[in-house]
Amino acid sequence: MYHKIMVNLVDQEMVEENVKEGLNLLGLKIHDIIKSNHPLRRAKSFKYAFEGVLHALLNEPNFRIQIVIVITATILGFYFKIDTTQWGLLILSMGLLLFAELVNTVVEEFMDYLIPERNGGAKIIKDLSAGFVLIMSFTCLAILVLIFGEHFLPLIGF
Repeated sequence: MYHKIMVNLVDQEMVEENVKEGLNLLGLKIHDIIKSNHPLRRAKSFKYAFEGVLHALLNEPNFRIQIVIVITATILGFYFKIDTTQWGLLILSMGLLLFAELVNTVVEEFMDYLIPERNGGAKIIKDLSAGFVLIMSFTCLAILVLIFGEHFLPLIGF
């Protein structure tokens, strides 16, 4: 019995050592894996995310306009006491609108960085990205009309 336990311990240590060596061969060091999940690193990632949103807010006029739309829609939601389903649609659509604008900004910045001179291919990629924002804007407009239309129609005589 004692002999079997010792063999199992030796085998387990050998397996663990082989796993570590295999991970090291793949370029994955245990220390790096543990370090990548450190709470301070997570906190820094939020800092970088807020810096990105701040960059968009300061440098992208369309993002600022969309922030105004989001704030206005939120105020109207509270004023008209919209229900939970309407809030869900409003939050989802407004979040996707801001997301679409950030993705468009990333694509444009990336294309400008990669290909600083005028290029037909880069133009198509940037136009497609802008089209994504346009479609999302129309979708948000439709949702806003569905949510708030009933509140505004009496004000304009319908």
